[in-house]
Amino acid sequence: MRKRVPIVIGGGIALLIASQYLNFGLGFRDGTGSDPDGQVSIAPSVSRPAEAEPTDAPEEDALDDATITDEEAAMRAAASELDVTPVVPVLPAVVDILIDGNQYLVLKAAGETEREPMSIEQIIAFAGTIEGEPNGILVRVSRTPDAIAAAEAAVMRRLSEAGLTDDQIDSRRQLVDLE
Repeated sequence: MRKRVPIVIGGGIALLIASQYLNFGLGFRDGTGSDPDGQVSIAPSVSRPAEAEPTDAPEEDALDDATITDEEAAMRAAASELDVTPVVPVLPAVVDILIDGNQYLVLKAAGETEREPMSIEQIIAFAGTIEGEPNGILVRVSRTPDAIAAAEAAVMRRLSEAGLTDDQIDSRRQLVDLE
């Protein structure tokens, strides 16, 4: 008899836990409120939708211009301004240069994945418009397996001549595949 009591208690606990996962209806109820019909709702503010009754009232979509208030007119004017406002591209934190052959491919906006070819002069001008990373890096130079060493040397020399120090240029040694 003593051996059966722990087995029966363990079985009861297992049945209670299983009822929670398999919805036997034996355990605790989920949610904080309940409907009058006995159905459990998730929150007290959630209720069953009332059945729609047909009414003779005009719909809100059929408003005249005479019924529009000043606030609504101001909101519509503000919304129309938002539709015509051009999106300004966000500059990247650093000038990210990828050298492929003798081309310099640069990311012009933050979050972009497509690179655009630029000349060294354009790269130097672009580097003057960005803020840089918190660690002081302004330009990051990476190479593909097809990159020409003279192209990297030329851009590094021109960046140094433009006044950028070695601490502001991050030259990556690991080769990058062109996506």
